[in-house]
Amino acid sequence: MKVLLIQPPLEDFYTTAIRLYPLGLLYAAAVLEKAGCTVAIQDCLSPLRKRRIPIPEEFAYLEPFMGYPCFFKGYYRFGRDTDGIVRMVKDREPDIIGVSSQFTAYYQSVEELVKLVKRNSRSPVFIGGNHATAFPEEIRQRTPEIDDVLIGPAEECLPEYLEGRGLSVPQEKPNWTRLRPAHHLLKPNDYKIGRWNYVSLTASRGCPFRCDFCSVHRMFGRSISYRPVESILEEMRWNYLEKNVRIFNFEDDNLSYDREWFLEFLRGVEDDSLLQDVELTAMNGLCSSTLDESLLPSMVQAGFRRLNLSFVTQSRDLKSEYHRPLEGKGFESLIRAAQKLGLFVTVYVIIGLPGQTFEEARDSIDYLCGLGVLVGPSVFYIPPASPLYERLSLPPSVKDNWNLYRSSAFAVETDQISRGQLVELFVYARRKNLENKNKIG
Repeated sequence: MKVLLIQPPLEDFYTTAIRLYPLGLLYAAAVLEKAGCTVAIQDCLSPLRKRRIPIPEEFAYLEPFMGYPCFFKGYYRFGRDTDGIVRMVKDREPDIIGVSSQFTAYYQSVEELVKLVKRNSRSPVFIGGNHATAFPEEIRQRTPEIDDVLIGPAEECLPEYLEGRGLSVPQEKPNWTRLRPAHHLLKPNDYKIGRWNYVSLTASRGCPFRCDFCSVHRMFGRSISYRPVESILEEMRWNYLEKNVRIFNFEDDNLSYDREWFLEFLRGVEDDSLLQDVELTAMNGLCSSTLDESLLPSMVQAGFRRLNLSFVTQSRDLKSEYHRPLEGKGFESLIRAAQKLGLFVTVYVIIGLPGQTFEEARDSIDYLCGLGVLVGPSVFYIPPASPLYERLSLPPSVKDNWNLYRSSAFAVETDQISRGQLVELFVYARRKNLENKNKIG
């Protein structure tokens, strides 16, 4: 059975290349290959190209702000054009086509791709990923062209799906902790940060924290499990030798939660003679409550050059309300110690969290800027499948429009912060970063 897996193009005001590595498809491909399928991956976002397109009507309310310094300059399509996708599908002649649907805000691109594929191929099409897991019934109603919507991790849903398609599969489901993603199906030079090849990988799944605005539990549960360190080192060595990879980005939600495991991993990388010149990143952001100053030297020795921390807000009341772990008293000393070791520190805040005031959001930005870090401003967006999602009071014109489920939409106004103020705070954070560049550069 020939299977083609596709990562669709996307449209937005901006994107971040390192966050587009199709790791979910690589896990799906590994499961399919173990079941005896011949698998090809078409990443329509790589190599990443963009072209400017008109701002969609639903985002017209942002046009008055487009001339602001430090704000968006335009709206873009990232990835292949439709003709290229059609040629690719016809050339592959797959028996089955799978499409990644990870982010709710980009479902329109998924839907358009599926309809395009179905007009040019008789192959059944399934979709999977975080968005598919969050809204399976709604997807079936909206897009009848999709033959199947798969829910949950690949090793859980794909074997059953293949059996339903008449393929004999091993009775024992693959163990994700021992499953190496199919990195070999991607061209190494298509994934670069600067001049270095990179891959994304994951060492753990699940999250024991219960932040109300997070939906990680829907996909991976509320307990955390880690891969054996040696399994990760083997994956890194293979990519180092076979794909000339020098940057390894971990997509974990809680890479450092288990201190003992994290130290074992750091020492494993540090002691590996092959991995002496690699760089490690954790772009999703580590939770500072799981770190302390004594861990930082080991992180640097293993290859961390940047420290990305999720902060959310300075308000302890808001953190308590949304069940977000509180930073300890050592947060500022952690930052200072990281900077002293030469780590470039980025701290992410949420702007517009329901219940947050304009003054509190600005104070959070000022507080972090005063620590000499780069502030990552994330405008609050509708978080599907999260506890908060069920409580949000939104008009149907917003809640039913999945295109608005993105930070760049500035879609959620509250009694405390208007859309104009959201833009003001976002621009303010970016401007403060520029003013502080000599301190954090």
